[in-house]
Amino acid sequence: QDIEHIGRRYMKHPQVISAESYVDPSKLTQIYYDVPSNQKFSLLVHLLKHEHIGLVMVFCNTRTNADFVAKNLKRYDLDAIAIHGGLSQNVRNRVMEMFHSNKVSILICTDVAARGLDIKNVSHIYNYEIPGNSTEYVHRIGRTARAGKEGMAISIVSQRDYENFRKVLQNDELKIEKMELPKFEEIKIKFGDGEHRGRGKFNRFRQGYPQRSSHRGNFHRGGSNRGGYKRRRY
Repeated sequence: QDIEHIGRRYMKHPQVISAESYVDPSKLTQIYYDVPSNQKFSLLVHLLKHEHIGLVMVFCNTRTNADFVAKNLKRYDLDAIAIHGGLSQNVRNRVMEMFHSNKVSILICTDVAARGLDIKNVSHIYNYEIPGNSTEYVHRIGRTARAGKEGMAISIVSQRDYENFRKVLQNDELKIEKMELPKFEEIKIKFGDGEHRGRGKFNRFRQGYPQRSSHRGNFHRGGSNRGGYKRRRY
């Protein structure tokens, strides 16, 4: 309204140009899984192998985790490659060429590296880590369900994501449905030179990514609990 007022006051015969959103909300399905931290990566592998998918973008919050996820997905015959700000421009260009030419179908990326990328025919967006606000979430999911095609945005939420996910859900326009966990095999993950199953004795192998976390619980949309989750007794 302010822009229209300025236009009428200072311009002669201003024209208003509007454009419909490129993303079709009616064709975008948004879901999330609340999964124990030590099964986070296993669920991602299961979904990537069992969903009928085209090109896929998997979002992580850090470069370290993007590399970690890409490296471990390759170990399970999933053609994934990472792109983030830590790579040179030449390397990033080669990564995008491989993705556009379907030589790889899974792009593991950070928000910063993904900005400005023109990527068509993305069928699935995975939030392996939840962004810190709804604006970043909307930017992520806006890369699918384009040009009249169906798209799906899947968030894999574990206890360390609860606070960020609660912030995302403060946007009432977002309709994200909780799904029951499917049955899936808990697989091995690798960090550095070591290898352990998801329930290995070392905490860093139990989280589905390198960093550590010290909370347990189930996600709840509201309430006064810190981080939007409710603590369990063990």
